[in-house]
Amino acid sequence: MKKILVCLLASILALSSVSAAGVKRGGNADLTIYLNESDARVVCKDIVAQIITSPRIAKFEDKNGRAPIATVGKIKDETGEFFDTQIIGNSLKTAILNSGVFEFMANKDIRSEMREELVDQADHAREEAAKEMDSEDAADYMLTGSVKLMVQTAGKKQERTYIVNIEVTDLQTHRTVGMFEPSEAVKDYLKKIGKIKSR
Repeated sequence: MKKILVCLLASILALSSVSAAGVKRGGNADLTIYLNESDARVVCKDIVAQIITSPRIAKFEDKNGRAPIATVGKIKDETGEFFDTQIIGNSLKTAILNSGVFEFMANKDIRSEMREELVDQADHAREEAAKEMDSEDAADYMLTGSVKLMVQTAGKKQERTYIVNIEVTDLQTHRTVGMFEPSEAVKDYLKKIGKIKSR
């Protein structure tokens, strides 16, 4: 147990000793070596461009005569930095929805709230005005993913590389329809180099 605490303390000290003033590549404008909202928007714009041109996804509309309906599942934060991955989920949803390639179900928490409203309408609204229960659409695809972090230290420099992966899965068959990650240019953008302060 003591060894674990010592390792955790050492990690915290190492992170706190990195200077944001030495940042290069991604994060230049924000002077931070950590993944932030601006970085997330760049990543999402790049991945969305790949999703909306995916031939496998295009086949769905050709076969069914409509755009697929999607929902956003979990995008796991595996960086250890407690990054709010909902920023990525919301950015992806907004950009893809605006492209017209996917329709989207409301987020899970909102759907639960809407069902409560329907129950309330059934009890209190005029019969002809109340919306029907059990008439909601269902998603065809789910978007999931992860954000990982790779840290390399050389002398007084620390390079932090953020790795983002997005997966589109068919909810009926559970088959993976597409795996998407940032292009090479954006991968390079997500490499952040900071100077380590001398203690």
